[in-house]
Amino acid sequence: MQTVGRDRVVLIVGNDAVTELYDFVQGVPVEEPVVVRDTLVAVPVSEPVKGVAIVVDASAFRKERFAKRLGAVDAATMERVEIALRAVFDL
Repeated sequence: MQTVGRDRVVLIVGNDAVTELYDFVQGVPVEEPVVVRDTLVAVPVSEPVKGVAIVVDASAFRKERFAKRLGAVDAATMERVEIALRAVFDL
């Protein structure tokens, strides 16, 4: 995703059916791995990019801002992100 002065990586976490209905997607920013340590709500990502998913910063992002799809995270990483989302939003 393009932002002022730099590219950003976002892990899409929204439901596909809901995402189809709106001009935005729910996502979690992925920051450089040296910025944040591994915690319940900061999940390391190794593929398709190296970084840390900052789950407490989950937000809606306009679809038009995304430049390209980088790939998918593995099942274990996605499970940790889902657990973190449940913790952050008390679900």
